[in-house]
Amino acid sequence: MGLLCFEKPKKINSTKEHNDYYSADCDVPGTYVPNMSRDDREKWKGKILGKSGKRPLQIEIRKNSFVTVVGLKGYKYKHYNTTKFNIHVAAAGPIQLTFEEWEEWRKCVEEAKEILANF
Repeated sequence: MGLLCFEKPKKINSTKEHNDYYSADCDVPGTYVPNMSRDDREKWKGKILGKSGKRPLQIEIRKNSFVTVVGLKGYKYKHYNTTKFNIHVAAAGPIQLTFEEWEEWRKCVEEAKEILANF
């Protein structure tokens, strides 16, 4: 079994309650406040995108506010749309990982590549 969890995390608040409490109107663009339990935030979450053909087939990997997009033939993420690169990494601030998390991240990227190659 791989490290990536493809189950959608359960919301801890309704969308309205979450948005009312965590307003980012005065914060930097792209601010992300997860609406899920701490346990779910700590998992390596995977989501397959592009099955409909509207974007390249890709897997989005998330842990906390750390986002990685992996695509064998490029990717589309927010305003980025490329066929030149295969990996996009984004975060709301500095990325701080232990060596163990770094190895897990590397394994998640490999797992995503394998899933996409067999899709």
